[in-house]
Amino acid sequence: MEIVIRQATREDANELDRLNTLFNGTGGQTPEAIARSLAENGQEQVYVAQLGDRLIGFCCVQLFKSFCYSRHYVEITELFVEEACRRQQVATRLMQQAEADYAGRNTGGFQLFTGGTNRDAQRFYETMGYTRTDELMYRKRI
Repeated sequence: MEIVIRQATREDANELDRLNTLFNGTGGQTPEAIARSLAENGQEQVYVAQLGDRLIGFCCVQLFKSFCYSRHYVEITELFVEEACRRQQVATRLMQQAEADYAGRNTGGFQLFTGGTNRDAQRFYETMGYTRTDELMYRKRI
C-alpha cells in the first residue's frame, strides 16, 4: 500500500485525535475542536501521511509574519509519526511537502524546536538540512 502525503481536512479529525493522543497523551483536544481548528485556523497548515484508510503521521506548520522583516518565516510546530511506521521516510516526506508548499511565499526559511535530549529528532532535522542555533527559548505559563 502506498503512503499518501496531503493536507488535512476536517474529515481527518478523529484520526488526528488518535495520533495526537499517542503524541501528547490524553486530554489534548477533542475531534470537534480539531475539526474547527482545521477549518478556521488560517495561520496553520496540517499535513498528514495516510496509509490505506488510516493516518500514520502529521506535520503542523505555521507561517509567521512581522512588520519588522521583509520576509516571513515558517515554523514546524509539530511532527509525529506512529512508531511502527518510523524509518520509512514518512517524516521526511511530510517535511518535504511542507517545504515545497511554502517555497515562493516570501519566506526566509524554516525553523523548529525540539527537545534538548531528543537525539533521534536532532539527527533527523540535521539530515533534513536544519542547523542548530544559539538561540534560547523562554516560556511563561499563564
